[in-house]
Amino acid sequence: MITIIDTPASGSTAQDDMWHIVTSDNSGQTDFKYVFDVFVGGSQKIRVKKYPEPSNGQGYFDAGAVVRNYFTYEWFTPVDSIYCYEPNSSGEVKLDYDVRYGEDYSGTTTLNMASGTTTAYNWIAPLWKRRKVSITDKLLQFLTNRPLTANASLGTDRLMIPFYSDQELFVFVRTYNRANDLIQTATDYPASGTTLANGFVQMNISPSAINNYFGTTVIDENVKYYTVTVRNSPLANTAIFRVNMVCEGMYTPMPLHFINAWGMFDTARFDLVSRLNMDMERKSFTQRDHTYGNSSIQYYDDNNVYKESKINYLNRSNHRYKLTMDAPTDDEYKWLAELITSPQIYLEYNGDFYPVTIKSDNYEYSTIINNRMKPLEIEVEINQPRYSHRR
Repeated sequence: MITIIDTPASGSTAQDDMWHIVTSDNSGQTDFKYVFDVFVGGSQKIRVKKYPEPSNGQGYFDAGAVVRNYFTYEWFTPVDSIYCYEPNSSGEVKLDYDVRYGEDYSGTTTLNMASGTTTAYNWIAPLWKRRKVSITDKLLQFLTNRPLTANASLGTDRLMIPFYSDQELFVFVRTYNRANDLIQTATDYPASGTTLANGFVQMNISPSAINNYFGTTVIDENVKYYTVTVRNSPLANTAIFRVNMVCEGMYTPMPLHFINAWGMFDTARFDLVSRLNMDMERKSFTQRDHTYGNSSIQYYDDNNVYKESKINYLNRSNHRYKLTMDAPTDDEYKWLAELITSPQIYLEYNGDFYPVTIKSDNYEYSTIINNRMKPLEIEVEINQPRYSHRR
């Protein structure tokens, strides 16, 4: 008989070890092996046979390496409204998988003697307090490690922020003038709350998205800052995000929307100088720089056009942007490390979203006490190579 001793705790991440521990009253048999079958969506993905741990006869299996292969990232939906997208529970933000336990000894394999379903989430373990934090710690909160403040302008740039809840949600937007007086409160309460099918929602709290959502001009040039409060029914727990309105300067803002440590999209706004660069890759071959005439060697034709000695038959250009952010705070520097390690990043430019790759391979967690106010500079490669005329 197989007995399940331990499985991953509620809220565990597939981006770390996910240990399953079992024991069997047959573990002392010659050539005994535990059998672990992993199923995702009703389909078997792997079968592993492992000898018992010699010290106690128990079976240990880490399912993390298998399960994390079935998470997907191609769900970015930057709708210009407060509620953009609810990632599904089939690999976008979480995933259910089954482990069926069996035995193998004396030439006989017995399968599915015990089983269990585990829900794995797509977040990454932090540097500190590994195995001590869980995604359940973020319930009824914005699902981010950033300080709950950001800058925005009256353009259409998105300001992505995720939220995690197990209840119906209502949004309250309060705007303030330059004297810090309340201008108005816009809310969808009590007319229409939002119920999350899987507990997670990707939000966009930019001025344009808020105005579109409420169907009226909530945020205009008279607003100094506004707050977005997400409240659950019956209006108990609250989470508040402050957005400071800034004027468009001489530089074009360059927002980067990236998968954060909790597996959903955050926005980092780079609104200082940006520089576009291009790298070229050329392929060519050589040939004679002349032709043979009846009475002489010809280096040029009747129009005085010289013969090519080198043919550039394929040119490929790769573009890079060097972006600069006004000096982040200490907490923002900690949060922005997630941008450097993010597996999915989009650059928003003129209303389009381009996949990019961070070129930087190191990162300093800068602090004011060490470096005073220090702007952040990064370089991104646009994942859209271009080719010249092929000859």
